[in-house]
Amino acid sequence: MIYTAILFDMDGVVIDTHQAVTEFWLALGAEHGVQLSQADFQQHIYGCPMNHTFDLLFPHLSDEQRRAIFARLETYEINATYTAVPGVIALLQSLRRRNIPTALVTSADTWKVEVVERQLELQGLFTTRITVGEIERGKPHPDGYLLAARRLQQPPQRCLVFEDAISGVQAAIAAGTTCIGVRPPETAQALLDVGASHTIPDFTGVTLSDTPANGHPASLWLQLGTEVGLPFGD
Repeated sequence: MIYTAILFDMDGVVIDTHQAVTEFWLALGAEHGVQLSQADFQQHIYGCPMNHTFDLLFPHLSDEQRRAIFARLETYEINATYTAVPGVIALLQSLRRRNIPTALVTSADTWKVEVVERQLELQGLFTTRITVGEIERGKPHPDGYLLAARRLQQPPQRCLVFEDAISGVQAAIAAGTTCIGVRPPETAQALLDVGASHTIPDFTGVTLSDTPANGHPASLWLQLGTEVGLPFGD
């Protein structure tokens, strides 16, 4: 398979928000008498739309309570300082120079994406972006990744996805793409178990190379460290 496009999740892939997300939901659980397990975070919080988390883990909350929590989270995220996952901006810049189509596919709202883009100066690095308000069903459903592939005019099977959450990997696999997990080694197996082809801890070892491998006809390779190379071309 020769790949032609790369799709990126945002939280945990482009920006490092794992700790902040964990602390927010733990505090919310304590306020409302909900004890959250690691499985709850993996399956219903990380990478999932907020309404999904409410429906599954906080079904007793009223619409008024939900709106208040949405507003609280929005205020928090607007004022947060975001940090890029190591190596990701350099990779995006390289992909842009090579004219490889890219998309940001996130369960976040447009306003959060705009805050992140301004802080990290990401404007122009993604060919397109998909936010939660543009799709009917969020991750783990494939809608976001399928829409991104259509906008880029690329077959899903020729798209490579970077994801850090179980629900995101499930969405990518359901869309027919190849998924690379972004996780530290101690928790990476969870992503491999649901279909990720490989995992990386961050993007510091991810590079573009013109060197052919194994006689493959591709003119460009995305190297995931020293052992894995993925071919790219038209």
